[in-house]
Amino acid sequence: MKCLFPFLMCVCLQVAFAQSPSYSSKNKKAIAQYELGKRFLALRKFNEAIFCFENASEKDKHFVEAYIALAGCYRIVRDDSKVKIYLLTAFSLKPNMPENVYEYFFLASLLMKEGDYKNAAMYLNQFFSYNPADMRIIPSAKRMQANCQFAQQALKKPWQFSPELLPAPLNRFRNQYFPSLTADGQFLLFTVRNPTGMQEQEDLFFSEKMNKKWSEPQQISVRINTKENEGAASISGDGKTLVYTYCTPKNGCDLYITKKVGREWTQPESIGSQINTHLWESHPSLSADGRTLYFASERMGGFGKEDIWKTEMDSSNYWSKPVNLGPSVNTADSDYTPYIHPNSTSLYFSSRGWPGMGGADLFKSEKMADDVWSEAQNLGYPLNTYADELGITVATDFSVGYFSKDVADNQGRYVSRLYAFQVPENMKSFTKCVYLKGKIVDDSTGLPLKAKVELVNLQSGKAEQHVYSDGTNGAYLLVVASRKNYGLFVSALGYMYQSLHIDTAEQTNANKEGFDIRLKAIKRNANAVLRNLFFETGRYTLDSTSRTELGKLAKLMKDNKMKIEISGHTDNVGATQENKLLSEKRAEAVYLFLLKSGIEQERMQFKGYGETKPLEENITESGRQSNRRIEIKILN
Repeated sequence: MKCLFPFLMCVCLQVAFAQSPSYSSKNKKAIAQYELGKRFLALRKFNEAIFCFENASEKDKHFVEAYIALAGCYRIVRDDSKVKIYLLTAFSLKPNMPENVYEYFFLASLLMKEGDYKNAAMYLNQFFSYNPADMRIIPSAKRMQANCQFAQQALKKPWQFSPELLPAPLNRFRNQYFPSLTADGQFLLFTVRNPTGMQEQEDLFFSEKMNKKWSEPQQISVRINTKENEGAASISGDGKTLVYTYCTPKNGCDLYITKKVGREWTQPESIGSQINTHLWESHPSLSADGRTLYFASERMGGFGKEDIWKTEMDSSNYWSKPVNLGPSVNTADSDYTPYIHPNSTSLYFSSRGWPGMGGADLFKSEKMADDVWSEAQNLGYPLNTYADELGITVATDFSVGYFSKDVADNQGRYVSRLYAFQVPENMKSFTKCVYLKGKIVDDSTGLPLKAKVELVNLQSGKAEQHVYSDGTNGAYLLVVASRKNYGLFVSALGYMYQSLHIDTAEQTNANKEGFDIRLKAIKRNANAVLRNLFFETGRYTLDSTSRTELGKLAKLMKDNKMKIEISGHTDNVGATQENKLLSEKRAEAVYLFLLKSGIEQERMQFKGYGETKPLEENITESGRQSNRRIEIKILN
């Protein structure tokens, strides 16, 4: 709509001045001032023109044409408050002016910016009643009309919204915005404009939560913050990957990426020409595992202005060709500031194209299938207002949301502050998630390891995500969607992989801190429990959900020339001899699978131990479940 304004300004003034000299005023002095103002305006001497038109209106308080001319002049010099005053005055004197049809649209747009939806709708209806000739403005007017209708209904259905200013030492800058959080909610990243007060530019700052209190904000890194603009950033769930917007006067805005090793960030690099174009790329949002990136771009192939796109990192760590999220998310207007929740299915973003409260509103869309999204849902009033709402972050457990808001300081200047609020039900997702956080170390030495942590959906056999632990401290963090059955496989070069079973079907809020994992070096007598092998009760037929574990075991055998014992174990329920036979048959089932996978017979042996080697006491169901297992042990 902005590109139409200069054109319409000229049209409105031309229409106003092209009318018959039969003015609403009969005051000759007023008319003389009005005519003089027209001549100054033709010379683009706006201040002189305004002076004359104001003289004309003072000499005749009912001079409608003078008020229309003043509104046009003040629109050119961008004084919206006076545009509104003079248009309201003109229409109060003469409500029906089809010759000034576009002024109704302009007045409606100004009233929308103040949240006066009822009167904005009235002037829009009058605008349409005059059948405006210029069709270029019709789409914008129809969107505004839809916004008026939506807003008036939304005002009748407000939800409980009590945003709280994030406490000191946060919010110590004049302007801070675009918050981004790690999945555990302990690391807050945000953009600061003009942090030193010396130069009008943006930098990235962070704060860490320690003992439930936020630390003093610090610059993210001298490698990242420069004399140019760095802002609108996103951090992965584990806090080890950062993508941010880097803008220069020469090249515009592109996306850059950096990795965290220990406490230091690597030298940032352009994310690559597959994503960055000669146009505008900004507002990145990383998935929890850092391998899917959502961002806003003006690139070709979209639906209008800025659109939201998605790219994924392949197994070779290259980003794929970006895919547009489609018409359920993007519109012919601006759609930007995406935030993908750690559950990888809930997308929050700002849009000017969907019906809303005016300006840019916040919306949510749910991923229904690969590249299929639900239609954007407005997050409602009072989170959304007639002002611009740009960017939101929602905690992993959907308890708290974070956003920035412009407020007036004690001197009447607008400043941007960070806020938190309790997330209502309409903003939550049916896909809940939890996170696992801990360290991966060598079982013998306790030294940290760089290991791959892979999460596999056992039903589909698909690896849904993977992360790597930090080799300097062993730390890792992994987000797990609830209501699913997962295998967690942890592997490092020269070590036995560890297999863990994670069933989140009944979990809704069970984050696990201190979920440490110890890996055993590949050597004689090293053993591992295969927690993702499943048999029918009392039988030795392998369930289909065991195929991932079996494949991992076969690969381990192919990559390492070792001889193993496959041992079966049971709990103490049932007859001892039957348990021994069952455990042996189950071990044999694994042996036969490996044999079919090409593992030589002489490298394997199997044995059933029944209930003789329990890991835990058989007095609880969880203890008995732990004792029902298949183990492997390296013989040489």
